[in-house]
Formats: sequence, structure tokens, C-alpha cells
Amino acid sequence: MVITSLHGIFSIVINEKNQDQLLVRAKKKDELMRIFDEKRISKCSVDGFEFCVKMCKQEFAHTLIMMIKEIDYSDFDKLLAEINISTDRAFA
Repeated sequence: MVITSLHGIFSIVINEKNQDQLLVRAKKKDELMRIFDEKRISKCSVDGFEFCVKMCKQEFAHTLIMMIKEIDYSDFDKLLAEINISTDRAFA
């Protein structure tokens, strides 16, 4: 599963070493740090994703609920446009 959010882009896969766990992976550590404690973030260079957090499926479900509860915008397209404008300015 791939989730694109205001926090970042995340790849969620089954942990091959423990089928009861998920790996929430990101290319940048700061994307995971927006959601998880830095102590939980591990280096796991796989398929272009540099960092990951291991968790059970129930905890992941709770994390998704938390992210959904943080939604407080009425026009998502407008918000994305504003973010893109800010990003363009920061890197111009």
C-alpha cells in the first residue's frame, strides 16, 4: 500500500521477518518523524525507501485513524496548490 499525505509518502508492506508486523517505510526520515517517535525509526534501505517503522496491524490502524482525525481543511485541492507554491518558492 502507498499512502500520500501531508506528512509524506509512505510504503506499507508486511515485515518478511515477522508476518504479524507491518513496515511503514519512507524515503526521508523526517517524514516518519512527523508521525512517529525518532527512537522507533530504523534504517532499512529496501526498494528506494531508506527508513522504516515496525508495528503491528492494530497500531497501524490506530495511526491511520489519527491521521484522518487531523484532516481539517475544506478544500484539499486548494491546500495542495498552496503547498506546491510554497515548495516552489523554497527551492527557486
